[in-house]
Amino acid sequence: MERRSHGTAILVAMIAATALAMLAPAAVGFTLREHALARAFLYSSALLGGIAGLVHLASRAGPTHLGRFSHPFYYLSAAYLVLPALMAIPLTEAVPGLSFFHAWFEMVSAFTTTGASLLEGHGSRSLDLWRATVAWGGGLFLMISVMALLAPLGLGGAEMYGTGRSQLRTGAGRPGHRRLIRIDAAQADKSLARMAQQVAVITPVYLGVTLALWVGLSIAGHPPILALVLAMSTVSTSGILPEGGLGGLSAEILIAAGLVLALSRRFWPGAQLIRDGGRHWRRDPELVLAVALMGLLVLVLGLRALAAPLDPAPLAWLAEVWGVLFTSLSFLTTTGFVSEVGRSAEGVYFGAAGVVLLALALCGGGVATTAGGLKLMRVFALMWQARREMDKLVHPDSVGGDGERLRALRREGAYSAWMFVMIFIFTLMALTAALTLTGVIMEDAMIYATAALTTTGPVAQMTGPDPLSWAALSDGAKAILAFGMVLGRLELLLLLSVFWRS
Repeated sequence: MERRSHGTAILVAMIAATALAMLAPAAVGFTLREHALARAFLYSSALLGGIAGLVHLASRAGPTHLGRFSHPFYYLSAAYLVLPALMAIPLTEAVPGLSFFHAWFEMVSAFTTTGASLLEGHGSRSLDLWRATVAWGGGLFLMISVMALLAPLGLGGAEMYGTGRSQLRTGAGRPGHRRLIRIDAAQADKSLARMAQQVAVITPVYLGVTLALWVGLSIAGHPPILALVLAMSTVSTSGILPEGGLGGLSAEILIAAGLVLALSRRFWPGAQLIRDGGRHWRRDPELVLAVALMGLLVLVLGLRALAAPLDPAPLAWLAEVWGVLFTSLSFLTTTGFVSEVGRSAEGVYFGAAGVVLLALALCGGGVATTAGGLKLMRVFALMWQARREMDKLVHPDSVGGDGERLRALRREGAYSAWMFVMIFIFTLMALTAALTLTGVIMEDAMIYATAALTTTGPVAQMTGPDPLSWAALSDGAKAILAFGMVLGRLELLLLLSVFWRS
């Protein structure tokens, strides 16, 4: 018997979750006597709850059929286009003068964990909590959707591990022949069961890490609401910074511990689909590459920072090293926090050094984590294949070795990574060209486009000669960048798989 697609059920569940999430800023607003703001969230929660209930009642009794739009791309596109519009409803009432379009852009930025904001100067704990809650939910949705929808199809970075129905295989007797398995609707129609399974596995740990970080930041001296906002921003790698900043060295150490989790999926549960034989974490390519990159930056930028006169305090050198290390880790995980220890926030990374942070954001974090960018595993695969090509230039008759896992990574893995990088570059060029048509100069357009595609909003304030403002852009430029943020989260290979099902 044919079964209908579960896309509607997934969307209804997410609308209901959004309605429940609005109760948190409503409660905070009533507690802080911000009654108008609290009522906006409370009424919006009731509206979305009613919509979710009505759609559920109307759709559950519908005829069963195999959905035409059962490909995961349609599920994710609907989530990233519909949910931010619903999340923007209370913002138009809570922030005087804020148009619905600007509220939608704000929610797209938060839900994609980009962290680009138009609300500078509208400081409110309820609004900060809502933005952080949306980003936290967006990070959780991303991890669940990658494992439930993309990994079984060999997308979302899982193709680097040789898993999924569309993985590249070598046919018997035909060396180098790549046989691709079609992505059919019946496979995609199992989405609801897989997502429910991943929700049960991932959500408790994701919530537990957030609560532990919240308690730690509260002990470190943050007020409870601001500590919660900072904890959510850290776990989701959204980079949403509440009023009051990071809060010093003790808070930064806790935040850094949370950011490390975005370097590899190995730290999270439910990664059976992308695990590679249970190899020890010290040999994880993503972690090895991350440690190498941060070590190099600590050496180079640390020496650059030490070239200036230092504070005579005995721990001044360690403060400079920590500032470089923390900021590098933050941008590598596409979060965008800047250390307040040492002189990191006073200019160590601005100007030419800011380009280094842009490169870190391009590299991104681990596969199937909340971090964006190209992903460390893809970068490692390309570097490993480049190393082998250099060996062949020196010794043409040499044998690669490396073991079965690394051989596959530098063959099929490097092929897939190179294809993704090419698509990423073409998309970046298209976004940059479109922004220039709206009046943005070329250099700024490239920075904005990179920040959107890598979902690293704070990089716009760190890379150019002067900090760039998202609010200063025209509405056309904001629409283009919002589209770029969604593309950065949809995984560009997923978009291509809609047109080429193999």
